[in-house]
Amino acid sequence: MSITMKQLPESERPYEKLQMYGVKYLSNSELLAIIIKTGTKELTSVELAKRILSLNQNSNENDLSFLRRTFD
Repeated sequence: MSITMKQLPESERPYEKLQMYGVKYLSNSELLAIIIKTGTKELTSVELAKRILSLNQNSNENDLSFLRRTFD
């Protein structure tokens, strides 16, 4: 079982990190985790976001736009 968000230091939690440092300091996985809001029993929202982002087959593309094409 993975670590829960409550077990992470506040400085590593996406919502708190957003409040403390601003959007420019969040990774794509942290931004997506904020949109997802919640994880599963096995994965935090950040881990789930990382899995979703790993579906990006164009390694030159460093943004979330591939998600739109995935569901078109």
